[in-house]
Amino acid sequence: MLRALIVDDEFEIREGLRNRFPWASFGFEEVLVADDGDTALMLAQDLRPELVVTDIKMNRMSGLEFLNALQPIKEYHPEAVVVSGYDDFDLVKQAMKTGALDYILKPINISELEQIVRKAAENIQRKRLEQHNEQQLINQVKFAIPKMREELLREMLEQEHDPYKETRRRHRLSTLNMEWITSDHMTVMVIEADDLKAIENRRAQEKDLILFGMGNVVNQTLEEDYPYPFAICTDSAGRWVVLLSCRRLEQAELTSGAAHLCIKRINDFVKVKASIGLRTNPCTFEHLHEMYNEALSVLEQKAVYGGNRVFTLQGSFEEGESGDLTLAEPEEVLDLVKYGSDEDIAAAMDRFELMVQAWQLTQLRDIQQHIFEWLFEVFKKAATAGIPNKKWGSNPIALWEQLELYDTLQSLREQAERCLKEIAADFRSLSSTPSQIVSEAEKILQRDYADSLTLHSVASAVHVTPVWLSKLFKKEKRQTFLEYLTDIRIEKAKEMLGDIQYKVYQISYQVGYKDPVHFSKLFKKQVGCTPKEYRRQRGIIEE
Repeated sequence: MLRALIVDDEFEIREGLRNRFPWASFGFEEVLVADDGDTALMLAQDLRPELVVTDIKMNRMSGLEFLNALQPIKEYHPEAVVVSGYDDFDLVKQAMKTGALDYILKPINISELEQIVRKAAENIQRKRLEQHNEQQLINQVKFAIPKMREELLREMLEQEHDPYKETRRRHRLSTLNMEWITSDHMTVMVIEADDLKAIENRRAQEKDLILFGMGNVVNQTLEEDYPYPFAICTDSAGRWVVLLSCRRLEQAELTSGAAHLCIKRINDFVKVKASIGLRTNPCTFEHLHEMYNEALSVLEQKAVYGGNRVFTLQGSFEEGESGDLTLAEPEEVLDLVKYGSDEDIAAAMDRFELMVQAWQLTQLRDIQQHIFEWLFEVFKKAATAGIPNKKWGSNPIALWEQLELYDTLQSLREQAERCLKEIAADFRSLSSTPSQIVSEAEKILQRDYADSLTLHSVASAVHVTPVWLSKLFKKEKRQTFLEYLTDIRIEKAKEMLGDIQYKVYQISYQVGYKDPVHFSKLFKKQVGCTPKEYRRQRGIIEE
């Protein structure tokens, strides 16, 4: 539907044009009128007529001033025709400079006006077609770029590195806004749904939905919880493969936590079990193929140890409900003995035998040696953290001699558990309690809620691993970290909504959400109504 606007301060002229001219013949189904430039400007801003026919001279705002006032309106460029007398030609020339299509002299000749309106209608239709084609091209590019990224990533993962193709690949990565891959060190994880063949055997369509859901969950999880660049694609077998930037050592340590979190969310939201093969040693993009192959290789361990876990060359670990503690990570074990109870330690040690099995050792002495080294690494970190009893570091031979007395995995586990509980008892004499850790984290959330806070950044600020900050938060607050942060932000948003000076999008930014649409959806989920509805319920009407 096309809309025209007639602007003239003489009633007979504007009404005569509206009622006597065959507008519908040229596709104009609605004809608006205004008796001066001020009224016309308001109509143009609100209704955006495609054609404007305006007298050049009028009381108050002239036709020329009206056309000039249309210029700043974003994405609005109507076809304009000016009506003038014989003595107004200088004004007509100025109007043409503003982009007016044509002019017509008074008294208006209907045949002449028909030619001008026909040309205007043709211009409008041509512009619409051009806009439609341009939008189609944009949509095609938007669809093509992810496909091109995926094809390039799959090629680099599944084919050996070819130095002769390196320059071309670097250029393609840069063109597709993935140039970080050419400069950063990376780790690789391969994600596979457990028993996927059995799922496919039941119903092929279900398999496709599961794989699609897994990709969405992994992508969203990393966007929210991994604060560094990453890229995701599928390989030829339909597995999801993720490249994670690891410029520094501490970033590499985050990848294990990210992998465990991905499994947990796949369990929660896709309702299937999944396993991840993780290459933990970061390398540059020239080694992507071997990194991918290593991740695939360790993923095969699920046939021996069972699925729904993260597998690395260092060991395989269950993804249980207890917060995804990784025994093989001394930092996480240190937090276990610092903040966990004896019951927490005993529960965590249920994974001890799996960890030892993942070492793939067959000789008793080798197993004892690895357990000794694992415990001694925890002891060293405990001493650095200020444990009052440093006998472990000063007499490692005693620990080794103790382990040598036992020749079964179960008895070695009992000794290792006893050692960890003794360290935990020493830590309990220190002043830093779990409640203090949570209290410090709360202060950061209350103070910096508007910033891009993550579990990892706050954990770093209170000197604890993300796994344990998550555990402590749930234990102390009966809420997850994200739930607690969201509550703070929503409460602050409710306060600001009481002040009419703030627009909804401004409130979104000031409480920590860069996307106002996401903020409005989250607000409605938490409060039961949108921000605007919340204001109206309290009698606040936005202008």
